Formats: sequence, C-alpha cells, structure tokens
Amino acid sequence: MAMLANRFGSTLEYALSFLATIAMTVAVAEKADAQTFDETLLAIENRWAEATYQTSGREKDEALQALLNDVRDFARRHSDRPEAAAWHGIIARECIKNRGRSRSAKLRREAREALLKAESLDPLVLDGLVYANLGALYSETPQGFGGKGGNVKGIGYMWRAIVVDPDGLDSNYLYAELLVDEHRLEEAREILLRASTIPARPDHLRADRGRREQIIALLESVETRLEKSS
Repeated sequence: MAMLANRFGSTLEYALSFLATIAMTVAVAEKADAQTFDETLLAIENRWAEATYQTSGREKDEALQALLNDVRDFARRHSDRPEAAAWHGIIARECIKNRGRSRSAKLRREAREALLKAESLDPLVLDGLVYANLGALYSETPQGFGGKGGNVKGIGYMWRAIVVDPDGLDSNYLYAELLVDEHRLEEAREILLRASTIPARPDHLRADRGRREQIIALLESVETRLEKSS
C-alpha cells in the first residue's frame, strides 16, 4: 500500500510539473506573440512614414503598394485586432491620396471597411486615428460614397478624433487640411498654430517628425494666402 501511495505521489508530482511546464511555455509564447505584434505595428508605421514623407513619384507609389499588400496579410492574420484593421485602412487611404482622389473606387471601399471594422472592435484604437482617417476619407471622396454630405460627415469624424486626442499631430493636421479645402483659412491657421507646438512622441519620432514638417508647411501656405486676401 505504501509503495502504491509513493508511486501515486510521484505520478501526481510529475503531472503537476508537466502542467506547470506547459503553462510556462504557453505564457512565454503569448508574450513573444505580443512582442512580435507590437514590433510589426511599429515597423508598419515606420514604413508608412518613410513612404509618405521621404519618397515621391513612382518610388512612393511602389513603396505604398508593397506596404498595402503586407498590411492586408497582417490584418487577415490578426482579424481580431483593431490596430491591424486600423493600419490597413490608414495605408489604403494613403494609397488613394497618392493616386488621386477621383480614382480607386474599390480601394476607397477597402479603406472604409477596414477603418469601420477597427472602429467596431475599438473606437479609441490608435488614439483616435481611425476617426481622423474616416473623416479624411469621407471628405476626400466624391459625393461621400454615393451620398451627399461627405464633408459634413468628414468633419463629424474629425471632431471625434480631436476629442479623443487633442494633441494628436495626425488628427490636427488632417482636420486643418479639410478646413483649408473648405476655404476656412482662419480656423485652419488656429489648428495649425497649436499643432506646431505639439512635441513628437518619443516612440513615434519618424512618423511625428514627418507630420510636423507637413503642419509647418501647410501653416506657411495658409498664412501666405491670408496675407494676400487681407
């Protein structure tokens, strides 16, 4: 009986040790997956920043298209993650803007669907960037995807983005750009003046530095236009 008890105790101890090893392995794997996901997100952001701010012409088009293909795959593999869907929509919209606002109806739908999916998973993902890009997409799309009032809807989304993150460089720039398109130059200047003082985020230096340069350039353009009209 004592021998049987000892054997049972040894078996139980082995089983518990085995289960603990499995649990530790799973935890390590989950942590590694999380790190890989976050690292991939940052790599996507940096590639987007490089293509958007440091290239032009055919080189820019090819860089954005390659990135779009990669982010489509990334979003498919992480279909439950709002960050992946958000970047899919952001990069698709960037491709639209690069190619010309009047083209790429299929790509416009792709960008909208990806951004709306991200919003449904987590409306606050990426600190309001989903709202900012939806606002830009609606304002840049002829007749608002077949309906009227695209700019009104676009401004509504922009306001949500600013409320979520008042110091978001992307949100402020895209909102100011929309105001410029509507010839609301005084309002645009106020947004741009404040945005020009917002520092770059330490973990997003490449993207934020590029956007701040755009903010300053647009501010100079707006001030020149206001001086001429005064």
